[in-house]
Amino acid sequence: MFAMLGLALSLAAAAGTTAHVDAIALAASDAVRVNGELSLAVWETVPPTSGFVQREPNDGGEPSQRTEFRVAYDASTLFVRVRAYDTDPGRIVTYLTRRDNESPGDWIRILIDSYHDKRTAYEFGVNPSGVKLDRYWYNDTNRDDSWDAVWDVSVSRDPEGWSAEFRIPFSQLRFNPAQANTFGLAVSRDIGRLKETSTWPLLSRSANGYVSSFGELGGLAMNASVKRLELVPYMVTNLTRQSPEGNPLVKHSDPGGALGMDFKYALTPGLMFTGTVNPDFGQVEADPAVVNLTAFETFFAERRPFFVEGSGTFNFGLDCDDGQCTGLFYSRRIGRSPQGVDDLESGDDIFTASPTYTSILGAGKLTGRVGRYSIGVMQAFTQEESARLQTGLVVTRPTVEPSTSYTVGRVRREFANQSSIGGMVTATKRSNALAFLPGTALSSGIDWDLRFKTRYALTGYMVGSSVRGEPEAIQRVQENSRHYFQRPDITSATLDPERRSLNGSAGSLGIGKIGGKYVRFNSNVGFKTPGFEINDLGFLRRADQRNMGNWIQFRSDTPNKWFRQRMINFNQYAQWNFDGDRLFSGGNVNAHATWVNNWNMGGGYNFSFLEVDDRATRGGPAVYNGGFRTGWHYLNSDPRRQLQLNYFVGGGSNGEGQTFVDFHPGITFRPLPALTIKQGLRLSKNTYGAQWVNKVTDAGDHYVFGDLDQKTVALTTRVDYTVTPNLSLELYAEPFVSAGDYNAFRELVDGRSRLFDARYAAYTYNYAPDDNPNFNVKSFRTTNVLRWEYKPGSTLFVVWQQARENDAVPGGFRFGRDVHDIFGVPPKNTFLIKLAYWLNY
Repeated sequence: MFAMLGLALSLAAAAGTTAHVDAIALAASDAVRVNGELSLAVWETVPPTSGFVQREPNDGGEPSQRTEFRVAYDASTLFVRVRAYDTDPGRIVTYLTRRDNESPGDWIRILIDSYHDKRTAYEFGVNPSGVKLDRYWYNDTNRDDSWDAVWDVSVSRDPEGWSAEFRIPFSQLRFNPAQANTFGLAVSRDIGRLKETSTWPLLSRSANGYVSSFGELGGLAMNASVKRLELVPYMVTNLTRQSPEGNPLVKHSDPGGALGMDFKYALTPGLMFTGTVNPDFGQVEADPAVVNLTAFETFFAERRPFFVEGSGTFNFGLDCDDGQCTGLFYSRRIGRSPQGVDDLESGDDIFTASPTYTSILGAGKLTGRVGRYSIGVMQAFTQEESARLQTGLVVTRPTVEPSTSYTVGRVRREFANQSSIGGMVTATKRSNALAFLPGTALSSGIDWDLRFKTRYALTGYMVGSSVRGEPEAIQRVQENSRHYFQRPDITSATLDPERRSLNGSAGSLGIGKIGGKYVRFNSNVGFKTPGFEINDLGFLRRADQRNMGNWIQFRSDTPNKWFRQRMINFNQYAQWNFDGDRLFSGGNVNAHATWVNNWNMGGGYNFSFLEVDDRATRGGPAVYNGGFRTGWHYLNSDPRRQLQLNYFVGGGSNGEGQTFVDFHPGITFRPLPALTIKQGLRLSKNTYGAQWVNKVTDAGDHYVFGDLDQKTVALTTRVDYTVTPNLSLELYAEPFVSAGDYNAFRELVDGRSRLFDARYAAYTYNYAPDDNPNFNVKSFRTTNVLRWEYKPGSTLFVVWQQARENDAVPGGFRFGRDVHDIFGVPPKNTFLIKLAYWLNY
């Protein structure tokens, strides 16, 4: 006989306080389930809980519709039944999309803090069409949308509204077994036509946390841990078709195939091991095409499922820009493009063929909690990659990437008041196959988030790095754009060709008000020494900087006659290098508002003063730049409508011949509840008065710049069609064109002059045809994916994907991560079929 408890809960007195718990034990017979669901007789014995409070638009107000829920459990499953009453059920809004696709309609969500640590939680959601959504919350306010679990839910509609019964196996949650367990719990309801959210308890938008505002679910007696094993074996076959273009090493048709497996195993109720052998990343959408004219690397977000899921555990942010943080661990370093490709021999009658990425032999990670400690450990191995190089009739296989081991360790100690102190270590170890790459790279650091007086926080970090290798490798690190130790005017560091190691450090300290209805602020200072280097496993655009910043926000989430919510932000910032040059200084003001009709808009104005660019000459002397003035704004129509329109426009100039204008309009059209069509256009026109071109050395060094006129057009189209929540088709396509013409050249004569005409002088740039700086980049990328799954707990995935990529790169211009010199020839097509079977024990 199942041991069953019905649980009635009462509302916390205020957001962030501890909820009172009433638990009522009920007996049940053996026949408590019908087709996996609890019988109606059992639910009638469980008392309902109501007391929902509006979160949006009127934070703390009365909901427009009544909601109640009941909770029960047996030895293996937690059951939650939610009743969403509606006085006008004919206007319930729902869309049929694939799993995990958010849509602007009605939703019911269950959030469970099974550790009861007030920092982590599992979210399970469903809409009236039966579309499931699940997420993982960490650090109180951050969420991981890639997290997937094995669970089930059923929905029904009637004249009084709609309801959902969630069946969540305890094997999908992490907790510490006890005779009397307490979980954190929250229930949320979205009403699409009103764009209203109500929650139990109140998850106030003015609170300084989200998970920490949950209520409590008590009386759970779970002495035995639930073992969990998930296996996903798969088979992948693919066919690549491309034009050899006279290269005997490239096949017109190149078939391939592989076997692999992903697996998860719960070592303890609080620790999960996730592994992958010969992983397949074929379902990943292509990166957008870009033309990068700066000295710095382009950041692309991680999309591979193994690395995305649970990534919050390994987050150690160093630089954050509008929510996108880069730091000690950048998982795209694992499986990166081989770094020795550009060093291969070239010339007439020399042909090469190289792999586009480094194969990952296997990877594993351990994540979870031990007491008050959150831990994460990851280990990955990549194999040695070789290119094929043919000179005459002789074919050799030079190494372009050595076999490499990557290790990441993360631990965080959490405290009752939401404070935390953590540490992280990363290590990269390569074989000695390529002398120009460091043999080892280490980094370690501590970070902290100390809360006081309820709504205030003292945050920061201290990090050290060490890179070791042959002198050739360390010299390359010193000379790359993150350091440029060869600059003639640098005094804080010295280029040393005999050096076998490079060490550095970084730190930051900030204080801010992180909660409150009306005012929030932050002030911070930080530094990165010239020798700081983490890019073997992290992401860093540049070292050698000291920075400070201040931000204050005035906001109101209380609706009035015109707005649902509005805010205005003021920013001030400045940065210097360790030689004392001011790299930039300026400020920004921006405002955002949501109207009562659910349209939203915003805009801002940025300004900066005369500044020094110590990267402009790619390792030469620093150059003054005039201050910039820019403005921008955006407008989005109501996302609930069948047709949604949006646009962004921005532009600015610096008074020294540099201007830009960006215009990004877009539409989202839902002609059917199961069909969504999105189309966006990117138009930009940039004029650079002094764009870097090249360094010419004859009798002396000439740092050559030019007047550049660049135009870019890209059209992104996405079509999603869902037959059922478990069968969907996704189409993605993006043609991209960017052309740049240089109409004048000049050389740098006095980079420290504050006058533009005194900095540069006319220069006759005689370039070879292969070195023509003008460019016309054309790219077409498309990905088409069919997904099918059935039977939760034992699921067959069938994925068909077609990826078509055509990058045209005339004149030797290079951009992005993968370059195909196939201008004027047919594109590269890859067809992929993946069969995977998901077993859950």
